[in-house]
Amino acid sequence: MSPSDVFASLRSCLPIHAHGSGSLDLGEMTPEGTGQAPSGAATALAGALDALGLSGSRPVLVLIGGAANLDPAVADDLLSLFERLAPRLDALGVTVVDGGTAFGVMALMGQARHRTGARFPLLGVAARGTVALETRPSRAAIRVLSGEGQWGDIARLGGRASGEGARLDPNHSHFLLTPGDRWGDESAWIGAVATQLAGDCPALTLVAAGGRVTRLDVALALQSGRCLIVLAGTGGTAELLTEWWRHGREMAEIPLGVRERALMRVVEMADAVAPVVDILAQRFASTGVGKA
Repeated sequence: MSPSDVFASLRSCLPIHAHGSGSLDLGEMTPEGTGQAPSGAATALAGALDALGLSGSRPVLVLIGGAANLDPAVADDLLSLFERLAPRLDALGVTVVDGGTAFGVMALMGQARHRTGARFPLLGVAARGTVALETRPSRAAIRVLSGEGQWGDIARLGGRASGEGARLDPNHSHFLLTPGDRWGDESAWIGAVATQLAGDCPALTLVAAGGRVTRLDVALALQSGRCLIVLAGTGGTAELLTEWWRHGREMAEIPLGVRERALMRVVEMADAVAPVVDILAQRFASTGVGKA
């Protein structure tokens, strides 16, 4: 599925969105939001990624999950897992894509990369109206996508006013700011980024904890045919997916069936290192070392 196909397919299929209370509803999304992309979006996306130095096919790991209210014990376990994974990601030439803010699983992956001295590209994709631009790390490469199918730097396209929005993580190497002012507006862009970066290489999604936006991310990943590693025992959306996968307990917000089951692997957080490393090796080893 190409980036253009990712955007086009979102316009009619899944009954979900990430904003407000109640059920998720993708049909409410606008060209500035998650579900639909403006004309020329795929071309602009390719140009922005190229400007970030992220051109060419490479294996991709998409990290989704809890940003706020992550259990401290779970956070410790996730940091330990990510630190064990970091050298493997380097060796396999993997690019990691997440939401880019200094919270939850995103901050933990950034910390793991920093602590281990890893070099894999860590790309944060965030809706530009939700983050504080002045918190971006000075050494990180950053580009901005507009709602009119254009891309550029911050000076040209800007973002939220100073002092507003969430902090960007200081340990990410790259950022791509997308159209939108609400949490979840970045979700389809994350999927399109993964598709564009991967090209002919495989892409995986790793799910830990998470709430409504994570459920949106999961639904889009499954729709695109991307395989999921679900970390059981981390709570939130990951736990709901585990309950469905193991016991058939339905998730009303996400259509789940035989196809989706085949795309999932559920791994216990307490013993996650070996199985996750094995999955990464099986999926990514044949691609060789990717591009930084």
